[in-house]
Amino acid sequence: MTLNDYLYHYLQIPYILLMLFSSVAVIGICLAILNYVIKKRALQYTPETRPLFIRKEGDGLIERFYELIFSATSILLFVGIYFLIDFFGIGTYNSDFWARYNSLILLGFILTSVTLISVVDNFIIPLNNMRPNERASMRLIGMLYMLIVFAYIKFIYDDSNYDSIILYFLTLVIGRFVYFDASVQSFHNAVLDASRHLSLLLLALFCTGVMAFVGFTSGYLLRSNGVVLNLFLAHLYLMLVIFVIHHTQMFLRKKRERRTPGRRA
Repeated sequence: MTLNDYLYHYLQIPYILLMLFSSVAVIGICLAILNYVIKKRALQYTPETRPLFIRKEGDGLIERFYELIFSATSILLFVGIYFLIDFFGIGTYNSDFWARYNSLILLGFILTSVTLISVVDNFIIPLNNMRPNERASMRLIGMLYMLIVFAYIKFIYDDSNYDSIILYFLTLVIGRFVYFDASVQSFHNAVLDASRHLSLLLLALFCTGVMAFVGFTSGYLLRSNGVVLNLFLAHLYLMLVIFVIHHTQMFLRKKRERRTPGRRA
């Protein structure tokens, strides 16, 4: 298949609507679960302080879920691109170039991935209710997410195409946290904090699993392109839905805040 063939396939309206509907459904289910959890936690507070807790802690919990989706999407992107470079022949027809520079190329993808996450959660879909340590925790969980995805691809899907980059990926991602964290204690605290949010990992895997099932069974996601790249395409729909929901909520909240002084007057 040529590039035009792929574009024609991926831009067919029935497929796009199916993936959009599926992403709306899974994100809606996850947000409903998170809102239920935060309302249950709010019962320990007084009726006067409960609304503030629900708003602040609820926003923070949902944004941590979003951050995990962002992290997973970004990692899937650079691993998928790396696979495509080799898939379309650079590693085969330019073996000397590939042998010499493939590590630098992968490192560049990883740095781009980290930068991309920061751009998304600061500018495109601003997440303003998370603490810095919570971002680090979500990215640790994002690493665990990729380990589970790789384990599925390797042992259940029985695909060995990614064996050459798994160890390199693990080394660089773990090294990022070890290098940038100020101390062993801060890294230990990040791991402990991440362990408190493993339920978000289950939700992220749920989203990925449903989108992969819908995409592959419908024929929209093509196995010939590699599993990881297809998962990235599925995650793009999740990102689009999150973008719309997040900015819609921000708009409605600002609208309510503008109306509140008038009612009091």
